[in-house]
Amino acid sequence: MTESFQFETHRQHYRANMRVPVDIHCKASDGRALEEKTHTSVIGVHGAMVRMSRALEIGTELEVTNHFSQQTATFRVVWVKNTDGDGVCEIGIESLEPLGDFWGVRFPPRADPA
Repeated sequence: MTESFQFETHRQHYRANMRVPVDIHCKASDGRALEEKTHTSVIGVHGAMVRMSRALEIGTELEVTNHFSQQTATFRVVWVKNTDGDGVCEIGIESLEPLGDFWGVRFPPRADPA
């Protein structure tokens, strides 16, 4: 199974539009430490979409701390969309570990097709 297929399969799970304040820590492509306070726009069982002031490269690993739960988890960038006009990038991130109650939301279990 390819990585992109796995991501598309994960995206079929439940998602919710939810603004969660987060701190992001990672290394930018130039090797410098990058820290940003931002928020999610969408959360899901396996990841989220965050809005950031700069684009990150696909595959970049980052630590995300949820302000509500005070939990930190490791994610990787799986897609990037530069938005027009406001200088903000939408970035899709996928968790590298089970999230459990990281978002503070219980998603219903996925019903497997019969």
